[in-house]
Parts: sequence; C-alpha cells; structure tokens
Amino acid sequence: MTGIVISGLTLGQLIGPLVISRLIAAYGWRLSCIILGSTVMVMIVLLAQFLKRDQDQAGRLRAREKGRNKQDSKPGSQDFILKEAVRTPQFWLVALIFFCVGFATFAITVHIVPHATKLGISAVTAANILAINGGIGIIGNFVLGGIIGDRIGNRKAFIIGIVLMAASLFWLVTAKEVWMLYLMAVAFGIGLGGVGTSESPLIARLFGLSSHGLIYGVAGFSWTFGGAVGPLVTGYMCDIYGNYQLAFLVCAIVSVFGLLLLIILRPTKRRGIEL
Repeated sequence: MTGIVISGLTLGQLIGPLVISRLIAAYGWRLSCIILGSTVMVMIVLLAQFLKRDQDQAGRLRAREKGRNKQDSKPGSQDFILKEAVRTPQFWLVALIFFCVGFATFAITVHIVPHATKLGISAVTAANILAINGGIGIIGNFVLGGIIGDRIGNRKAFIIGIVLMAASLFWLVTAKEVWMLYLMAVAFGIGLGGVGTSESPLIARLFGLSSHGLIYGVAGFSWTFGGAVGPLVTGYMCDIYGNYQLAFLVCAIVSVFGLLLLIILRPTKRRGIEL
C-alpha cells in the first residue's frame, strides 16, 4: 500500500523535468515557474475535494484508537508515544539515517542537471536523466520497497536501497558519458524508491502504530533538513572546486554512513519485532 501511494511522488519526478525543461525553452524560467505553480495549486485544491472519509471506517478507527489509548496507559504497552520514542537510541539512529538519505537525494535532484550540462550535455537530455531517475523509482516503490520489503523485512529492503544509492553515487564521481549518467539514474532511482517506501513501515515496526504519524513526522524532519543541507553543501563545493566530483563523493560517503547506521539498528526492547 505504501509503495502504491508513494509512487505518485516518483511519477511526478518522471513527468516534471520533461514538462519544465520544455516550458523553460519556450517561455523562460520566470513564466514557467508561474505556470507550474498555478497548475500545481489548482490541481491540489481540486483533487483534495475528492478526499472523503468513509463514515463506517471512521467510526471503527475511532473505536480502535480509544482501545489503543487505553492500552497505551497500561504498563508494558508495546506501542510508543512520541516522548517515549525520542528517549530511545533507535529514534535518533533513524533520524540520522533519514538525514543521510535526504542529503544525498536532494543533492542529486538539484545538481544532476547542472552537472550534466557542465559535461557538455544538452539541457533537455540532462532533464531526461532526472526524469529517468524519478520514473524508475516507481519500480523501486513497488518491487524493492513493496514486494521484496514485505518478504524480507523493511530494514533489509532499506539496506539494499541505500547500497544502490551509494554505489550509484560512487559511479557518478567518474561518470562522463550520457549512458553512464542514465545508468546512475536507474540505480539511484530504484534504490531511492525502495528507501522511500520502507521508511514508514520501519517506523511502525520500531514504535508501533498508536503515534505512528507523529513519530514519523518528527523523524522525517531530519530528512527534510538533510534535503536542505545537501544541495547547499554540494553547490558550495562545486563553486570552490569548479566541478561536482568531490561534492558527489561526499554524498556517497554520507550515504555509506547512513548504511552503517542502518546495519546497527536493532528493534526497540519493548516491541522486539523483527525489522
């Protein structure tokens, strides 16, 4: 289910660069931003009107939530609330892992097109590389994060995803040809798709479902923080050294650090559920 829902994100990354690159070529970046922002705003508002909660299901969820709240108040309850989760080392390990993923993800998303154009590749082809990275992520969502994750566990699927991301980043350091960048985009996209799908189930297995949304949201802040830091560091290093080689090497090392943290991650003592 998570893989199906989150595939909308990767589908958007498939379509977006193709559309935006052609809009910029036709109208310039200022008008293109206005067109894109207006279209997205209208679509979100319209589609949100179709989100309706089934009343019977809502009643069952409220009853279930009351039962969980009563259970949470009892000693020995397996589910964590936020203030309990943040006191565990697992929470901070997950936050650091999310930071590493966000760092590498947004660094590549923002800088892969400028890197390609620096190599003499056309802007449209560079945008296609970014689109492939997003589109192939759908396979990562369904296959790696969904089917494989359900069979071998979310943590193992997460590990495979980060390995693919790190390997593709090391490959990117020396990639010069278009086909090499396409290959990098495929590997990175599949890995990121698997990672993105595995995040929410991993939090659920560690801390339960009673406060899942809140715990996932707070832990996910580190992902967005990494997403803010990654492009800044990457761009700054490119400005200093004149190319992206060292910057992408740093991204690869950050991904490996996240992988090591994930390897040592263990279930919380209270739940003891296999990850």
